[in-house]
Amino acid sequence: MTTWMWEARAAPGRVGELERWVRSAVAGRVAEIYLGRGESAGLVVVLLHIGGGVEESSGAAGQPLPAPPDELTAGSAHAWQFERADAGLDRSDRLG
Repeated sequence: MTTWMWEARAAPGRVGELERWVRSAVAGRVAEIYLGRGESAGLVVVLLHIGGGVEESSGAAGQPLPAPPDELTAGSAHAWQFERADAGLDRSDRLG
């Protein structure tokens, strides 16, 4: 299973709209949505789990979600891909 972390900063006063857009974009997929607080206020973060019997495609151009409407964000969205670190496996070949 692959997990994508996706984040975007909402345009001023638009965090609710960006959250609704994200909920629509991940509908039917295994995802967790978080809203930033304190210094991170305005961030919308998604953990999207793909694989293991769940939808395999990761969207356009290898991104987990399509680009949100420009008017909802302050800057570009960013995404990173992760895999779960399984307990008991030797991953020394992956460590620097």
